[in-house]
Amino acid sequence: MGSIETVAEEEILSKIKSLGNREIREVMDFIDFIQEKKGAESFLRYIKEKADRTITLAQVRQELSSIKGNLSEIISKQREERV
Repeated sequence: MGSIETVAEEEILSKIKSLGNREIREVMDFIDFIQEKKGAESFLRYIKEKADRTITLAQVRQELSSIKGNLSEIISKQREERV
């Protein structure tokens, strides 16, 4: 009998082989989601550690209000400049 990892791999492969293309794409999307979530957890932990909890939403809005332009327009312009 193989290791737990080998048994799990064989069971997963067996189940995947019984799925259609659409379901396989859904499984792949779910795996991608899990990997992204895993990577985001360390980032969120870092942000929570560094966050200044005394800053209010009103203060953030006030600071951002001085920024000229529209973020989506700026991004579009930068893309056009690269092309």
